[in-house]
Amino acid sequence: MRKLFTIITLLFVLQSLANSQILKDVSVAFGLTTTQILSDNPAAKSIQPNSDTEPIVFGGGFIGAQPGAELRFTFPIDEDARWRIPFGVDLQFFNAKERVPIGRNIEDRRYHSFEIFTPYIGISYVMQDLKYLKAKTYTSLEIRTAMISNIISRLEEDYYFLDQFDTTIVYPTKGNATRLGGIARIGVEAMLFEPMQLNASVGLSLMNAFLRNDARKELLTPFKIFETKERYVWNLNFSILFQYTF
Repeated sequence: MRKLFTIITLLFVLQSLANSQILKDVSVAFGLTTTQILSDNPAAKSIQPNSDTEPIVFGGGFIGAQPGAELRFTFPIDEDARWRIPFGVDLQFFNAKERVPIGRNIEDRRYHSFEIFTPYIGISYVMQDLKYLKAKTYTSLEIRTAMISNIISRLEEDYYFLDQFDTTIVYPTKGNATRLGGIARIGVEAMLFEPMQLNASVGLSLMNAFLRNDARKELLTPFKIFETKERYVWNLNFSILFQYTF
């Protein structure tokens, strides 16, 4: 509810200023994002080791890109609209599912999921204004606050031909967490048709630069077993947004 209220409030403020010169060259964008964990962080390892050769690590299970949605506002701060302030929210959905055969007639299915609500603000600079192509390239640095919630870890054990023995276990997990980080991104804004643009960008982000808590152990794994501290979580971020400029 708090997340929805934040988004509605931002849209209401924008609508209230719709007929004002304040909104000249201001843009609002909405679309899809993906986040992929980089480096050797346990969050990108299997929830449960699948063979004797793998290290004993209970990972997050987030292998590959995780989907999300983003709402972004961009305000120019100089006459040429080359320096701008982007701010908005990014809602990421992390979902991991693993199938682990146990003998001939038993199968374990492990699930691990949570949401990350990430408000951000930054500074952006238009590197090239390619007017003949109706496109701009830009770079930006942003401060991001990652708020992790709705953490779920579940095991479903399925007995073939013996449904009465099927079992579902919901495990206690680590509590919600908030971390302060940032992202450096480069992107392009290209005209699709008046007044809509396509805003595509790629960025390298650090999710937990500040407010780390070694007592909680790793940030994006469900259990503390075999963990010693909270390591940095680096991510590769992509976004494809539909953008309207006033």
